[in-house]
Amino acid sequence: MEKYADIKEHILAHFINHEGEEPVDPVLISWLEDDSHKKSFDFYHRIWKKSAKYNRSEVFDTELAWIRLNRINQKKQQRRNRLQFVSGLVAVSLILFVLSLIDRQPDIQLCMATEPGNRSEMTLPDGSVVHLNSDSKLTYRYNNREKIREVEFQGEGFFDVAESEQPFIVKMANNLEIKVLGTSFNLKAYTDDPEVQASLVKGSIEMSSREKKLFMKAGDMVRFDKTANRFETVKGVLNHSYGWLENKLYMEDMPLPEICKYLERNYNVSIFLQPGLEKKSYNGVIGEENIIDVMKALSRLSDVSYTINGRKISITSKTNQPMK
Repeated sequence: MEKYADIKEHILAHFINHEGEEPVDPVLISWLEDDSHKKSFDFYHRIWKKSAKYNRSEVFDTELAWIRLNRINQKKQQRRNRLQFVSGLVAVSLILFVLSLIDRQPDIQLCMATEPGNRSEMTLPDGSVVHLNSDSKLTYRYNNREKIREVEFQGEGFFDVAESEQPFIVKMANNLEIKVLGTSFNLKAYTDDPEVQASLVKGSIEMSSREKKLFMKAGDMVRFDKTANRFETVKGVLNHSYGWLENKLYMEDMPLPEICKYLERNYNVSIFLQPGLEKKSYNGVIGEENIIDVMKALSRLSDVSYTINGRKISITSKTNQPMK
């Protein structure tokens, strides 16, 4: 590695003078012949681009800059804003700090969370892409030297995991764990739900809890009952399980309380359900952009009425409405 002791300067010179082009620096070209160096280079490039938010020229605390960059990465998709391109001294300072940090401390940890009513997307340092649904949280640990790709997760997310010899581990509550090498799957694991649901789009995964293990292949849908500590196969249409990516809820005899929980998370509202409506269920698709249109659709589909007061919604039976 002594041969590349000053590789940081070569990387920075390329980003400043030739970003978006193939490397022309012989030292950099030679360094990139190692596949592990290519992954590091891609990671540095993402940091360089994301540093666009730091477009002020004043000197700043680089450690604080890294913390702020991490927060910006969490918020950027919630607001669905595009980061503007990088410029100036701050971008150089930030990437120098990140490069030196990785050299001294190869363990990288990133956190991302979404509030109710928001969704987010993030590309992880290993190249994996994660879409987070509302009210979800992900903490990612990456260590190239120790061959670790590990996630602590709660909520709902769609994972498109980059292929690697390093296993990608997803850890959840109840000692649940998913182990993959490269695959795509949807995972619904809210801590206050009685079950965890996994839907595998491609590849294969191993899902385990304590002494129980389940091997899933593409097309499989599985639920894990937290109380019974039991895996169960689920029948249904695969892409319906991740319809939320297109803002759609596919209802197949879905109980009204479950629908209400979905609406609370995805539209950031609080719903009161009149006693006696718990057993009511629905079939169809909800794809409306706002909560008012959703409530209108539910009202048309059955004999329920609703009132909206700010973010508070009451659902009652039309048959129990007082006479006017």
